[in-house]
Amino acid sequence: MEEQQNSRYRYVIAGLSLLLYFSAGLNFLAVAPVLPLIQEDYGINRGTASLLVGLVILMQAIFPIPGGVLVGRLGVGRVFTGAWLLASAPVLSFLVGGFFPLLLLRIIFGFSFALLLPATAPLLMQWFRPREFPLINSLNLVAVTMGISVSTFAAAPLADLLGWEETLSLYGGLLLVGAVAWMVLGRTHDEVRSDVQRISFREVFGVLRSRTTLLLALADIGPYAQYVALTSWLPTYYHEELGMSLSKAGLVVGLLPLAGVFSLLLAGVVALRVERRKPFLIIPGALVGFAGFGSFLAGDNPMLYVMVGLLGFCSWFYLPILFTIPMELPGASQQQLPLVWAMLMTSGSAVSFISPTVVGSSTDILGTYLPSFSMWAVLSWGLLVGGLLLPEPAKARREHGPPIRSSGVS
Repeated sequence: MEEQQNSRYRYVIAGLSLLLYFSAGLNFLAVAPVLPLIQEDYGINRGTASLLVGLVILMQAIFPIPGGVLVGRLGVGRVFTGAWLLASAPVLSFLVGGFFPLLLLRIIFGFSFALLLPATAPLLMQWFRPREFPLINSLNLVAVTMGISVSTFAAAPLADLLGWEETLSLYGGLLLVGAVAWMVLGRTHDEVRSDVQRISFREVFGVLRSRTTLLLALADIGPYAQYVALTSWLPTYYHEELGMSLSKAGLVVGLLPLAGVFSLLLAGVVALRVERRKPFLIIPGALVGFAGFGSFLAGDNPMLYVMVGLLGFCSWFYLPILFTIPMELPGASQQQLPLVWAMLMTSGSAVSFISPTVVGSSTDILGTYLPSFSMWAVLSWGLLVGGLLLPEPAKARREHGPPIRSSGVS
């Protein structure tokens, strides 16, 4: 493994990983800026339209943990190949003739993405040095935010030019290109397969129920749910309540992932120099709720851009460290890591699945977005609570030594 971690080929693996994350981000919330067009074409209400986002996230709540087991049965390479090909299903969006075929394509994408992300964890442990983990995690998340930002900025203008179905197909096409690139250039080793097969169900449940795993999940649930809810519905809210055009509303909401790019790069660089990890959670955790309220209460004035930018910064800054902490704790191994990452995806996605649906349905009933927006803003302060209660990996390393990198289960 040390030979791989010193090999220049790891830059090829990094490039493929970045392509996967960028194209996934491009497709993740691609429908959000054009939801009014989809509602008009198919004659559906807000609650039904929100399923196009919500069911993608539901797939990420259900399948990451089974996906970790599948990696053990089939190997990282096979899972990446099959899931990446399936994830490109949105390329067929231009062929759909109704809401339910479109929803099916979104479900297939969400299912496939749920398999890919846990498989990424052991792949990165194979190819990168421990000190590089925060940086590669940051760069992957930068790629996601860049993808979300591009899709948010470009979806409405492209829909005006090409049509919204063709725009979604264009985004899905990049996933297909990436799948072909992985089949040609991707390399993995069989060690991860044998590792995951040997872990017992008792050990699986032990990892999932550990205090650290549960606190990491608690920290992520609130900000993730708020981010999905606001990114899904703020364009429509700005259009309906503030009188913005869909293009302008998309540009404003596009500040969320754009600010995230800056915050992720900053987090990756600072993490190389700062040993402590908890401040990366506590500081944004204290601000994320206030920024959430500001994003829908500030009105159409310069303060709105400040609030949206701060919300984007806080919603992304903590994530590379959240995923790095389980890689740095004493006893961390390649068998356990995919399960911790899967637990983070499952818990965060389970709540985020309902967040856009709650906003859409409650607005249909109450005639206002404010109660549901406010609820998710309050819950986002869970990041602060989780950050305060989590153990500090730097202290744990000083007391117990470095993480375990062998194949044995700790």
